[in-house]
Amino acid sequence: MRKTVVMKKVIHILLNILGTVLIIIVLIGILVNVNSAPKGKGFFGYKGYTVLSNSMQPIFSAGDYVVDKMVAYDEIKKGDVVSYYPDDYTIVTHRVKEVTPQGFIMQGDANNAQDAFTVTKDHYIGKMVLVIPLLGRLPELLMNPILWC
Repeated sequence: MRKTVVMKKVIHILLNILGTVLIIIVLIGILVNVNSAPKGKGFFGYKGYTVLSNSMQPIFSAGDYVVDKMVAYDEIKKGDVVSYYPDDYTIVTHRVKEVTPQGFIMQGDANNAQDAFTVTKDHYIGKMVLVIPLLGRLPELLMNPILWC
């Protein structure tokens, strides 16, 4: 009987710790996301974006969440995956195919052609350091009323 009480307390403590860690991770994610505007300062040098297309499969797919580190433009090399904004409404995360004096020539891994936009320092955001599969679908799932029944 005493072992059962002790075991219940241990499980309760572990669940509290797990819940606290989960809440901290969610809060960090929110802070990263809120500070991820292309011209924003980021959160401790990181920005995050939800992927909307499959142009980089198999590296990541629509619905995944990409985390970029705000690495200096001059440190980017051929083969790096970086995010940039060709206009005020679009963020693209593709692979650097070539580094030229005019900027980066980009292409999605699943695309047959290079991007039409050459990425300059003014439009560069950061270098991809992490992909979290399907995390970008979380807000959509949370807004689904079926989950709350």
